[in-house]
Amino acid sequence: MKIKIIFYLFLLTIPNTIFAVAGDFTRSLSIGMRGEDVRELQKILNKDSETRVADVGAGSPGNETSYFGTATKRALIKFQEKHRAEVLAPIGLVAGTGFFGEKTRAKVVSILNTTGTSAVVVATPTLASFTATSQKGEVVVMFPSQYSGKPGTMITISGEGFTPTGNTIYFGDGHAVEKASSWNGQAITFKIPAIPKGNYSLFVKNARGDSNKDAFFVVTDGVTPEPKIENINPSRATRGATVTINGSGFVSYGNTLRTGINIVEKVTSTDGTSLSFVVPLDILSATTSFSSAKKTSFPVWVHIVNENGVSNGKSFELEI
Repeated sequence: MKIKIIFYLFLLTIPNTIFAVAGDFTRSLSIGMRGEDVRELQKILNKDSETRVADVGAGSPGNETSYFGTATKRALIKFQEKHRAEVLAPIGLVAGTGFFGEKTRAKVVSILNTTGTSAVVVATPTLASFTATSQKGEVVVMFPSQYSGKPGTMITISGEGFTPTGNTIYFGDGHAVEKASSWNGQAITFKIPAIPKGNYSLFVKNARGDSNKDAFFVVTDGVTPEPKIENINPSRATRGATVTINGSGFVSYGNTLRTGINIVEKVTSTDGTSLSFVVPLDILSATTSFSSAKKTSFPVWVHIVNENGVSNGKSFELEI
């Protein structure tokens, strides 16, 4: 089995200046969730009369909210079905689900890019920070519906090559959920098993073979607060600069920084409230070259992962 993992920074070139895609779309969204990314999603849905969340009151244009309720779900289903060929068909669906996942996020970003003015478009990467490509029949784990939770939490992992029955989901090499089923070969829903807290590699084995081991999940104890980012200094940085993250819930050793430009492992924190990293000098080596005559900037989103869970996302402006 050959699996190719490609780490990426989503930079697509359109001439002249840079702008950031509206909204912090770094996670999947579903009914019952709250956040400013929900508000941004409602604003996008409200731009089209066919997918409007509401005509008047909460959720209507100018009155968007941070709550993903039934009206948002209905509007999102209309959006998915309107763009069925790009959102639903690639994953074998014929009707909208109301789940704001990878394919729907990609379509939203595409629409924002094409309706914007001249720019280099910077699409916020997902927390997984990778794509996996496979040959037909191979087993691939793309991402879980959330990246942390206590035992008993119900999650869904998305990917390819899952069998109708007999999938074994591994948390590291020592813990597993056996005989998991997949109704479409691209998703498995299951409960987090009763295992010790910690950051585990998440992968699947079945009759077709073993998946990649690049996805992860943090099992929490439901008591210890997950890491939280309060602010990032400086708010605007250049390549080679030291960036400091302030917040809470950092561990003395073993913090992993997942950013839109790289992944930094085993970062230390002496006080549990701050840690630092250096912006790579060669950040543009894998992207389209920029004209050196103009300074441009784009937002870099940062998440902290440690044994206590996964933080919220915050960004700083990277000047290049």
